[in-house]
Amino acid sequence: MTDMSRESVAEDQSTKTPFYTSEQKQDKPVGYLYLDGDTLVLEFPGTHPDIRLKSAKANLVEIVNDSSIRIELPDNPGKRIRLYLPADGKGRFAVYSIREWTGIDGTEPRAVRKRAFLARFDSIGAKVVALWQLALPYAIFGTTFLLDSFVAEPQPNVAYFVAEWQWLALTPFVAVHYALLLIPAVAILFFNRLWGLRLMFQMSLFLVLIVTGCGFLPNEWRLLSDPGNNTLFLPDYWLVFAPYMILLLLPALYYVVVMRRL
Repeated sequence: MTDMSRESVAEDQSTKTPFYTSEQKQDKPVGYLYLDGDTLVLEFPGTHPDIRLKSAKANLVEIVNDSSIRIELPDNPGKRIRLYLPADGKGRFAVYSIREWTGIDGTEPRAVRKRAFLARFDSIGAKVVALWQLALPYAIFGTTFLLDSFVAEPQPNVAYFVAEWQWLALTPFVAVHYALLLIPAVAILFFNRLWGLRLMFQMSLFLVLIVTGCGFLPNEWRLLSDPGNNTLFLPDYWLVFAPYMILLLLPALYYVVVMRRL
């Protein structure tokens, strides 16, 4: 088996829930189960045929507890096998999904609510970061406004930074910023959605890559004014956008911290 095929098998099995014959010794799984539409599939490695149960035969499945189910074999009526799932969140989540699939009275709404709960996060810090990222263009604009107001004779590089950011904050650049970040930010701020954290981090990284890539375009395509004879400690483009990229991406690393805690 090639390395690529091994990776494909490993990725495929990671989306399925392993099951065992014992509650304690769960070293090597007997097989894997997953839901394929309205069908509960039990996969066995080797030559043992898979078991596929349509939802119409949900009566063959008995929920024992949060990490165990009992199944009557469809080709051998009366014979039941008990399967033990991982004693962690993945096993419990699989049991909740099977409960919903069986349509047991009173359990489907609870399964839906449980899945919604597992898809949420609880972090004030992540919300603060999302709010900061939305406010970032105007935060830098406000900083440059204060510099312009209180520094009588700024250095040429400072004067250039102030002028460019006061101009950029009112240009389509800010529209691009919000077009990429607004939807995941709303999902984080108001709905505590876990997918919002992932998407917000990915979009922040994508936006930084866009800004970085534009730095290698010809000067006339950058939408920046000519710095003239100013002596800058950084090239003009990076002087303007380096603070933006740093202040956008570094706080976004906190999303990774929150996701790893879940």
